Amino acid sequence: MRESENRAKERILDAAVKLFAEKGFDGTTVNEIANKAQVNKALIYYYFDNKADILDYLVQFLLENVANITIDYIHLTIENMVAEGTLTIHPDRLHFTDQAAVRHFIDTINRYYRQVLDYALEHRKIIRIIMLESLKQNEYCVDLFKMLDYTSGGESRLYKTVSKFERSFTYSDDLDLYRLFFLLIPLLNFAAYFDEYRAVAQVSEQELKDSFMRSFRLVISSIASGSDIL
Repeated sequence: MRESENRAKERILDAAVKLFAEKGFDGTTVNEIANKAQVNKALIYYYFDNKADILDYLVQFLLENVANITIDYIHLTIENMVAEGTLTIHPDRLHFTDQAAVRHFIDTINRYYRQVLDYALEHRKIIRIIMLESLKQNEYCVDLFKMLDYTSGGESRLYKTVSKFERSFTYSDDLDLYRLFFLLIPLLNFAAYFDEYRAVAQVSEQELKDSFMRSFRLVISSIASGSDIL
């Protein structure tokens, strides 16, 4: 794709994000996106089948980038700990050699989650759109559960990366519920309402992010039991 085409596609996506955030997905037309992006309407249909396809592209864009951040974390932390012998991946849990290894893992997963948080905040307009659309029961509903499917299914890059250490590794039903309601949705809600909450709380961006991360550390520590993380 030529540079000029790349810029045109970026303008379309930027315009769509701004309009979806301002007017809602249903309240935005392809004509409005074309006008705001300063492109011909036909060019939008060159890149995307319809308005819903634009939203799907934005969701996939987020998922792919978070997956890349996560895979880097797995390679740098989990793979190294397995190689060092301080971590063993069992089918239903992570087992560590001692408490020092558990603390190291929790420290590194906190740094990883902070990186994901920063990325989510950078793209909080898109996340707000996703959250709003996920509550609607219509043909354009964005299913939040596919974010879990993206990391749990047998064809997932993340799943394949982890399962190479333990072929029978799987997420238990309890852990799936935990990931959705205690990790994923809080992160998405925090990003979606970050600006509004900061205005009410009258704190700096850094203070608010630090407070959220302290809460996350408590949550992630709650699934540690002895030398295992369930």
